[in-house]
Order: sequence, then structure tokens, then C-alpha cells
Amino acid sequence: MLNKGIVNFRRRLASPDAALPYAILGLAAGAITAVFMIIFRLMLEWPLEAWLPGQSAENFEGLPRHWYFILPVSGALLLGLLMTFVAPAHRFTGIPHVIAALHNGRGRLPFKNIIVQFVGGLIALLTGQSGGREGPAVHIGAGASSQAGAQLKLPNNSLRVMTACGTAAAIAASFNTPIAGVIFAMEVVMMEYTVAGFIPVILAAVTATTLSQAVFGAVVFLPSSQVTMTSLLELPFIALLGCAAGFLSSIFVLIQQQCLRLINRPILLRLGLAGLFTGLCALLAPEILGIGYDSLQATLVGEYSLQILLLLMALKLAATAVSCGLGMPIGIIGPSLLVGAFAGGAIGGIGAQLFPNLAAEHSFYVLMGMAAVMGAILNAPLAALLAIIELTHNLNIIFPAMLAVIAAHLIHKELFGLQSAHQTTLLAMQQAVRSNPLTLALLRTSAAALMDRNLRHVSQHLTAAEQEKLLDAPVRWLVITNAEEQRIIVHREHWFPLISTTKLDEAQTVDLLAALEHRRRAAIFEINGTLMEALETMNKEGLDSLFVYNSYQRQGPPDEGIITREGLSDYYNLPIRF
Repeated sequence: MLNKGIVNFRRRLASPDAALPYAILGLAAGAITAVFMIIFRLMLEWPLEAWLPGQSAENFEGLPRHWYFILPVSGALLLGLLMTFVAPAHRFTGIPHVIAALHNGRGRLPFKNIIVQFVGGLIALLTGQSGGREGPAVHIGAGASSQAGAQLKLPNNSLRVMTACGTAAAIAASFNTPIAGVIFAMEVVMMEYTVAGFIPVILAAVTATTLSQAVFGAVVFLPSSQVTMTSLLELPFIALLGCAAGFLSSIFVLIQQQCLRLINRPILLRLGLAGLFTGLCALLAPEILGIGYDSLQATLVGEYSLQILLLLMALKLAATAVSCGLGMPIGIIGPSLLVGAFAGGAIGGIGAQLFPNLAAEHSFYVLMGMAAVMGAILNAPLAALLAIIELTHNLNIIFPAMLAVIAAHLIHKELFGLQSAHQTTLLAMQQAVRSNPLTLALLRTSAAALMDRNLRHVSQHLTAAEQEKLLDAPVRWLVITNAEEQRIIVHREHWFPLISTTKLDEAQTVDLLAALEHRRRAAIFEINGTLMEALETMNKEGLDSLFVYNSYQRQGPPDEGIITREGLSDYYNLPIRF
């Protein structure tokens, strides 16, 4: 009974419009991700609180000066040494890996990559590397959800949804920002917005946020009162701040591009260089070590002078870009917020000196810079806007932040012609992602949703008894297995005229492969595959038909069917050719 229920559940997941089954997947992915996020965060914070001065997980600057250099360098060398024993294919981590797996790997994230991300992310963050925990969180959450779906042998299209759910849940649990997590998953990872897709992703974000708050509390990440723009005359200055943020995000990606040229060099060399650069930067400004949220809070309340803000902005940007470009398993969301905060604080300070009666509060420009730099680096303007709103619980910043975010995006995209940091990594690793509407539509649907199950297996030499059964049943496809174990299929419009007019006695047979002219050779295809995989299989084999079967089925009538190129074309009303 249980097995039958799971089989029916898998069948319903074949269609992207199955709201209730996908809602169940969303709840499950949110809970799975939250558990792993809580474990990861506790394993990160407990050692840092025990070791760093003041029992603060962020107080790297409280260490003796020599540790500013020794800690990141030794941590990078240790990580590089460990990575030398990992196969290159399993070193690919972070959000770019999740995007590539979702679009090119059908949502299947390898278990070894998840382990590398978990261990590598902990080592990197514990040793003060300049990065955030969001990249590791997204990979671990998406990977754990994907692995759970794979263990249940769910269709590949539903694994994509579970991967997106894990992404949203990880962002939501990391920042206590469920809406931003949902939009980030749809905007950055899935690269599409669908009503059916929102349901499981929203439920995953809500579930993960609930469990995270139960452990860590419902803390407002950036308490900044209700700061707001004081006059419409500030809008040109806000646009200028957005343009400056666009320049900074472009510099970040350009540095990353140069470092990605070393992608084929030994991993120990690359990570060693990243640690060395971070250590040198930390000697000038130890505030750039680690995630840096304590420095973000200090920037919000105006503790830093203009000179220090500019220094921190430059060093945090450079250290993070170099580390990410050289393959350090860290995230860039947190650092992008920090760079934006330093930039916003510096530009806001300049504006306050020039126009003291016009400028808004210092923290207002900090928030504008955070939204603008994050939106431009990630190519996710909507996710950045919603993240800042949820982080502050301040609705007054929506209107001006929209202008800053779009100005930054235009500078980054149009003036410099750059992709997001994640897309830049994917291009360097030759993991180009196709996001055209037809490809996404084919990826959303499983072969089981479209295949024609009206078939019957017959022997090559048809007997009179088999002929009688065929004529008595409305069978559409005949499936014949030839001597080479190949599946040959024939549609009813081609086999029925011959079989209905052929007279056979009990001793006679008819050779169907010899007698039938309009027959097709069909490649064998696994039922859990997506329609995109089905089309790719047809193109690879040079065929127009697939015989779909379920290799996991152990009891009951076989779940199998036929998919044709014409069927795909008719379903989407598009000419799908080789």
C-alpha cells in the first residue's frame, strides 16, 4: 500500500502543475535545509565564540596582530592541502554549482561536493577568510534537499524544484528573510517566475525560517529605526550612489575574472594565494576578516571615519573577489552587503558635508549602498530590494532603493557589459546555462507527464491469437523487440490496416518487421527524465521516438510509454527539430 502511494506520488510530480505534491516537497525541503543550516551555523559560531576575544564570533580584529596574517594563510594552506586529495569535479561548490546542477544536471547535486562544501566552508570561515556563509548554506541546503529527492527516486523535474526550495530555505534561514529567499531562488537560481513554482519555494522558506527562529530567535538583522529620505532633491544623489555601486560591482567581477584565469592551476597554489592576499589586507584592516557583520553594525551607527570606510571598502572588495576567483568555498552575498555598506557610508558622509541641511541620516545611505551593490553583483535587483527591507523591517527605503539598485544594475550590465559574479564563474568553468523559455518549460516537466501509455508488446512473428487480441483492443502503439534487443515501434495508423486485412490460421504467422513499412526505432529512456533530457536523447541518437520505462518498478503492471518528437512539438506548439 505504501509502495503504491509513493508510485502515485511520483506520477503526480511528473507535471509541474501538481500543486499539493509540490507543496509537500516544499515543506520537506524547508525542514531538511533548516536542520543542516542550524548544524552548520552552530559548528561555525561555537568555536569562534570560544576562541575569539569577547566571546564574539565576529571579533577577529580583537586577536593579536600577528594572527591577522597567520590565521587566513594557514587556513588557506590547510584547505588547499585537503583539496588536493579531492577530485577536481568534486571541488565545484557554492551557488554557481547549484545553478549549474539545476539547469545542466537536472537538479542532482553530487554528495561528495556537498561534503566538500560543508567541511571546506567551515574551515574557510573559521580561519577568517573574507567571505560569507550564504554560499555554503545554499549549496548544503539545496544539496541535502536534492539528495533526499533522489533517495525517493523522484522525477528529475521535481529534483529541480527541491533544489530551488533548498536555496530559498537556506537564504531565509541564514538572514531571517523568507521573501528575499524566495525571490533569490527564482531570480538567481531558477531564472524564471511561475505561479506553480512559487508554492513549494514559499513553503520551504517559511518552514526554514520558523525552525531557524525557534533556535536562534526572531532577530532583526539590521535595526536601523525608520530612517527615510528627507527630500526629493536627494534623488539625484541617490542615483549617483547607485552608479558608484555599479562601478564597485564591476570592479569586483573584473578582479574575479582575472583570478579565474588561474582555474587550471593547482588548488594548493590558488588557495594559498587567496589566503596570502587576505592576510596582507588584514594587516592593514583586520575588519575584513570573516563574515564581518560586526563591521556592518559599526558602519550603520557611524563609528568609522571617511578614510577608514574607503579603506575597508577597497580591501573587503579586493580580498573577497580574489578569494572567490581563486576557488575559496565561501559566499559573496554577505561581502557584497558589507562593501555596499562601506560605500554608502562614505558617499553619505560626503553628501552630508556638502549639503548638511538636505542629507538624510547616515544609516540611510548605508542601506542604499548595500542594496545597490548586492543587486548588481548578483544580477538580482528584486532580491536585493526585498533583502534590505526584511533585514531592516523598514518600508521607507523602498522608493529610493529602487532607484539606487537600477542605477547600479545599468552601470554594471550596460556600461561595463558584465554578467553577475555567479555567471562569470560558470562561464570560466564552461558551464554555460541556457535559460530560454522553451528550455525551462521542458525542464519543468517529466517524461511521465507526456508519454503515451497506450501500447502493447508483441513478438516479431505475430500469431493468429495475438492478431485477434490486437483487433479487439484500442491499442495505439505496437512495441517490437528485434534480434538486437532494439525497440521498434509502429503507430496504429500503420499497423492496423495490415493486421486487420491479413487472414491467418492457427499455424501461420506474419513477420511484422518485414511486412510493416512505417516503423521507428526508439531509444530507451528512463521515466524520471525531463522532457529536455528526452529531446537531447533524441538528438544524440538521431531518432524521433523514445521508449520510456521505469527501471525502479518492482511490482504491478509496468509503467512505460512512448514519446515522439511530434508529440513534443504539438504539446508546446513549437517546431522542435534537431
